[in-house]
Amino acid sequence: MSEFIISGGRVIDPERRCSFPADVHILDGKIARIAAPGEIDAGEDIRRIDAGGCYVCPGFIDPHGHIDGHEYTAKLSLQQGITTSVGGNCGFSPVDIEQFLIAQKPFPIHQLEMIGLCALRMEAGATDHFLPATDKQIETMEALCRRALEAGAAGVSLGPGYTPGASVEEMLTLCRLAARYGRPVSIDTRMNSITDLDSLQEAIDLAEMSGCTMIVSHFVYQYGVGVEEEALDMIHRARARGVDMQLDSGMYKDWCSSIGAALFEPTIMAENSIELHHLRVITGPHMGSLPDQQMYEHLRANHPCDAFVVNTGLQEAVYTIQRDPLTMVSTDTGAYAPGEGHPQIAGSFPRYFKEMVREGRGLTFEEAVRHVTLHPAQVFGLASKGRMRCGCDADLVVFDPQTIADRADFPGLGAPDAAPEGIRVVIVGGRIAATDGKATGVMAGRAIAMASAAQAKEA
Repeated sequence: MSEFIISGGRVIDPERRCSFPADVHILDGKIARIAAPGEIDAGEDIRRIDAGGCYVCPGFIDPHGHIDGHEYTAKLSLQQGITTSVGGNCGFSPVDIEQFLIAQKPFPIHQLEMIGLCALRMEAGATDHFLPATDKQIETMEALCRRALEAGAAGVSLGPGYTPGASVEEMLTLCRLAARYGRPVSIDTRMNSITDLDSLQEAIDLAEMSGCTMIVSHFVYQYGVGVEEEALDMIHRARARGVDMQLDSGMYKDWCSSIGAALFEPTIMAENSIELHHLRVITGPHMGSLPDQQMYEHLRANHPCDAFVVNTGLQEAVYTIQRDPLTMVSTDTGAYAPGEGHPQIAGSFPRYFKEMVREGRGLTFEEAVRHVTLHPAQVFGLASKGRMRCGCDADLVVFDPQTIADRADFPGLGAPDAAPEGIRVVIVGGRIAATDGKATGVMAGRAIAMASAAQAKEA
């Protein structure tokens, strides 16, 4: 379907932070016209989508995910209103970004891909996560990173939490390269202790020294333990002196990662006050279990790719962070099998609107839509997305403000991939890709390569 009209809804314009009744004319993958109800006369044969009682807004942009070409995970994102996702986060990505981007057609949603520190270290031979890269390895990493940015990588992702030995020198080298190309850097900060803020200062210092845009990843997971207000204050004080700090954060206080990751080394767990009763297995044969010491050791040794969820943090911190004007809403979604995983893979964005707006935690629908559309579009340089404007891409969401809600839960408590409620229609590239929480089978997404190397700044 290349032409249709969304009628009877209320359009949210995130640029003007307002909403108004209007019809939207979609033609050949673009927004052709936005006009007062009944003013668009495109002929009787043109299909009309009834948006009565609903909001119509740009498709949601997820600035931090781990879809990385995994189709089932992309469909779960699609069903919750996400039309564009940024992958390659936390330092994990393909090394050959050009080949990755070529291989991603067709796909349920649009994808951007960052180039990751952990992947670069492994490719350069820095295989010990607890040792810094050598000068020669850093040179190799820099060359590989430049090649990825030339090929269209959306930015650089750092994962010192997963590579505790990563030095400031190697991270700064990549940050400076990202700044030259005008691409952002995301960082999954270190886990020095449960209330640590030195890791956040390291991120600020890297941004200040390199001149890059720095996105602190899944902020609530890193600092939502009672230090969130101090952490946010650090971000705003840095911005006041000209450091371009941004952040993304999700709607859950419970974070997850692979059981074999450095984060679950006994010493690191102890330093971060993570105890066995905080853990739940969310993939594999022990899914839903609360591990004892024997199971913990067994899984670390024999099932390192399975995942734990960690039940720490404060629920109120989720809301404090989401109210901040710098926050981009993120899922931290990952590639799970059906029935496995963290409920963020299916419920993040509907949960955001339900809890932050409908349940009265400080945001209006107009403000909330800006956080999930225009803001990430600006940070990642997506000029034709995140906006309700003629000529912009027809990536749109029609949602019911009265019913939008998540239904997913943790394994053992519910279905982590349960479809949400209230997402009436999701449009990707001008085609209807999901209706009422179910994918239609349309594959209108594409891999997005960012601007060419000719636009890189001189050192």
